[in-house]
Amino acid sequence: MFIYLFFLLFVLSICWYFRRSLATVASRLANRTNKFIGYHLLPTNEGSFEEDIEDGLTSSNFDLNSNLNEEDSRAGLKDKEEILRIMKRQNVSFDEARLIRQQKILQKNGVDPVTGLPLDPKFVQF
Repeated sequence: MFIYLFFLLFVLSICWYFRRSLATVASRLANRTNKFIGYHLLPTNEGSFEEDIEDGLTSSNFDLNSNLNEEDSRAGLKDKEEILRIMKRQNVSFDEARLIRQQKILQKNGVDPVTGLPLDPKFVQF
C-alpha cells in the first residue's frame, strides 16, 4: 500500500518539477489537434509578433513593431499561414495578401468585396 503512495508522490513530484515544459507540450498538442480537426477559434499561445515580423507580416499600413514596443501579450497574428500561402502563390505583398484574404471572406459570406453591399437579391437599400 505504501509503495503505491510513494510511487504516486514520486510521479506527482516529477510532474510538478517539469510543469512548464509539460504545459508547453500540451499547448502545442492542443494547437495541432485544433488545426487537424479544422477548429481555429480556440485561443492559443502559439506564435508571437516577433515571429510574424521575421516572416515579413508587417508593413507601414499594418505595423507590428508598435505591438512589440507596447509589450503586447497576445500570441501574434491569427491565420498567418493563409496569408503566407497567398503571398507565396500570388507573389504579392503583405498588404495585398491581407486584402485578397478579406475579399475571399466577404465573398464567402455573401458580400460584394468591391462595394461591401450584400449580394442577396432581397436586399433593399434606401
